[in-house]
Amino acid sequence: MMDELPIPETPEKESPRWLQVLLGVVLALLTLLCGFASVMPLVFPNEKSSILSMVIGLILLLGCLWTFEKYFRLITGRKNQGGPMTPNTLRVVSFFFLALPVAGLFTGYYRKMGLVAVFQAAMYFLGFLKREGHGGSDGQTKA
Repeated sequence: MMDELPIPETPEKESPRWLQVLLGVVLALLTLLCGFASVMPLVFPNEKSSILSMVIGLILLLGCLWTFEKYFRLITGRKNQGGPMTPNTLRVVSFFFLALPVAGLFTGYYRKMGLVAVFQAAMYFLGFLKREGHGGSDGQTKA
């Protein structure tokens, strides 16, 4: 029986501050544009299904506000347990990455888009594995 050696922690390289601010500003502006588009179903609801369009617009607007808050943290340099998102939030987001390819099976997306959809599904699955490959906040990987 061999004693397990502790895994040495490697310090994460942080990107330069000017790059973080630049990316935060550009992505925040895109999020504001998406937020404006999300408000449109609330202001001008669809005549046939006004409740559904308002609910979808509200969900999209809440997603834009949540994303905008993350970019605001990136611009200001405020971190939440070592990053813009907590580990539990990253786990929930990673399961959405897994849910997208599965939903594509039921919607006919793969028949319609072909190889592009297969590539997207592979990238979503790798995004899920990337997050799940990391442990909690102690920096150790799962076995």
